[in-house]
Amino acid sequence: MPELLRRFRSAAGLTQEQLAERSGLSVEAIRTLEIGRRRSPRARTVSSLADALELGADDRRRFEAAARHGGESPDGLPAGVTDFVGRAEPVRTLTDLLLRSHGPAEPTSVVISAVTGMGGIGKTTLAIHVGHLVANQFPDGRIYLNLRGEAKPIAALDALSFLLQALRVPPEEVPDELAAATARYRTTIAGRRVLVVLDDAANAEQVAPLIPGTAGSAVVVTSRRLLDQLPGALHLRLDVLSDAEALLLLGEVIGTARVVAEPEAALAVARACGNLPLAVRIAGTRLPAGRPVQELADRLADERTRLGELAAGETGVRTSIALSIHDLRSVPADQGAAAAFGVLALLEPGEFPLRVAAAVLGRTLDDTEEMLDRLVDTHLLEAPALHRYRLHDLVRAVGREGTTAEDRRVVREKVLGCYLAMLWRADELTGESPLSASWRDADWAAEARDLTELDEVVDWLDADRSALVELVRRAARGTAEDRQTAVRLAVGMNAFGRARQRWLEWRDVNRAAATVVDLQSDPVGTALVRFDLGLALGELGDNYSAGADQMAMATEAARQIGSRLFLISALVNLTHLLERADRAKEGFPVVHEAIELIETEPAAAYLGPWARLALGMLHGRIGETERQLESFEAAIVFAKDDPSALRRVHISAATSLRESGRATAAVPLLLAGMDVIRASAMPGLVAEALDELATGYREIGRYPEAVDTYLEALEIALQGELWHREARVRTGLGHTYLALGRRAEAEEQQRLAAVVYAAHEVAVPA
Repeated sequence: MPELLRRFRSAAGLTQEQLAERSGLSVEAIRTLEIGRRRSPRARTVSSLADALELGADDRRRFEAAARHGGESPDGLPAGVTDFVGRAEPVRTLTDLLLRSHGPAEPTSVVISAVTGMGGIGKTTLAIHVGHLVANQFPDGRIYLNLRGEAKPIAALDALSFLLQALRVPPEEVPDELAAATARYRTTIAGRRVLVVLDDAANAEQVAPLIPGTAGSAVVVTSRRLLDQLPGALHLRLDVLSDAEALLLLGEVIGTARVVAEPEAALAVARACGNLPLAVRIAGTRLPAGRPVQELADRLADERTRLGELAAGETGVRTSIALSIHDLRSVPADQGAAAAFGVLALLEPGEFPLRVAAAVLGRTLDDTEEMLDRLVDTHLLEAPALHRYRLHDLVRAVGREGTTAEDRRVVREKVLGCYLAMLWRADELTGESPLSASWRDADWAAEARDLTELDEVVDWLDADRSALVELVRRAARGTAEDRQTAVRLAVGMNAFGRARQRWLEWRDVNRAAATVVDLQSDPVGTALVRFDLGLALGELGDNYSAGADQMAMATEAARQIGSRLFLISALVNLTHLLERADRAKEGFPVVHEAIELIETEPAAAYLGPWARLALGMLHGRIGETERQLESFEAAIVFAKDDPSALRRVHISAATSLRESGRATAAVPLLLAGMDVIRASAMPGLVAEALDELATGYREIGRYPEAVDTYLEALEIALQGELWHREARVRTGLGHTYLALGRRAEAEEQQRLAAVVYAAHEVAVPA
């Protein structure tokens, strides 16, 4: 009946939705009949369908006869779905493999393909669809057997009994012992070309006896588990549909015209379904005829009710995913992983690293990795990269059902503690900030003291920097305790932010912390947050004046707490920001105060070159070139034993000279410092110096050298994901190409620079 119903509907030019409306049945009922899940409908249902299809007398008799005798034959595949879309690569791979099963390339072995993926991903649909595509290549039969997964798995002996009877072995001749039944099965199928589809396998042990022993036949196995112990199998893992495929599928259910008419709403529906085929199909059936797609999108937008919208009795999304969880719990060895899943579901959407999972589970890294591997094998968890994991949104929603606000609070606090430990471990290993060292609690870093190398800690933080920003933002909007943690996280980011020049993330976390930090109750925290926010704004270069205002607040906080070293550092940095903001007159009294304090504070001697550098830049800003050079020369003398300061003096002094119209003096000054700059092994610093050098070359007309230097800086910026440097370099490179008459290349670089700025929500500098 399924194939006949589809044929008659297609001939009538009706969609499933239109046929449902005409017949008075639901779209889900039509779909169930067409895919063969319901083989013996009631007489009234058959009559309603025949009337709606306007069948003639002969066709009506055929249709009613098919309905009466529609019991599923074991020697045949179920009907495929009529709305199969996409999956071009998996279809091609599986088809090619099955067609090789009786070719010369496979003379002695059976072709086996194991299709795996999460519940609702379309494993069975794919296997049956391809089975019909290659049906003519298996003239001796196509057998389908549902092995029922791990919840109620069919015993291998029972499965063999089914297969043998499908191969026309009388029931009384089927052996009642596994080894004998396996031998009889393989003897019976030998020499034939049969396609066997084993759906929803529990494990490799269940499947192994069901594999034919000789070439010619082929087996397709679907499973929610990775059957990596199945010898000789090609493993084909299905992922969710692409946006384009999900829209095609939705169009098959509700009508393409409706998707075309409301593309944004249709895409919102698909994405609310996580592009999961089962969810998209069910969602489509929830949209009544004549209603706008946006109405469905609005209903699915609420995460609290989304699973209810995607329910469809025993075939709903919740049921499908819950079955995977139940299967996991039914295996004693996997019960720990099942318990871990319930905790991991409480994590916020997005990827999470192994260390965060270990923190929320209270397990060692090794134990946690083993548990997560089990969840990956059962497709309840995805592993997009080494030691990085994520949950599908709908899987997470099912896992969260029945949890409480207290459950989520506990997990949130453990996540915050994990990031806090990593940030402050970086601070410990750097050891450059006496003020923050006096403010922090030694216990904050305890959880991360298994890491002994700064680069290891910073690499971990760098890979998760976007999640860190969101974490701080949420904490700043949370409880009083969360807000306090937000400040601790922001202050702890100093070492990491500087090490990798993550100015945007540094700015964002400190902006969030600045909304909750309080000068009266936490003057040290206030000083540190305002200081770092000012630095980040200055490094981004999109608002020097705002950076100066933040640094001024840090200066006042430093006066209140009485830290002379921190006060001097804040004054020097405030001078620099005021100069960049074209507020030089305000800067002179600030820098002179800093110099006077340095001269009376021996421990502040290391700040001497920085103060002279800032003073020189102020003089350059107002056109006092002689004093500018004098200050820079003094800065170089002060910095001769401090490579870190010397590098910065060369770069910033060169920038000041060039901006003062003295690029001819800036280039040799920067060239003189390139060796010590390259020796820093700091990609961001090297890229900055090369960018400045290239700009100097461009301004004095040495365009070929400018191009080469910009390209070197661009390569470093791209490798280090230094987006702000990339954008600046592309801008300068575009100006240079324009000067060389290479307009098309110039426009392309300017376009790419604008794209980078826009992606990070930063205005393109004038």
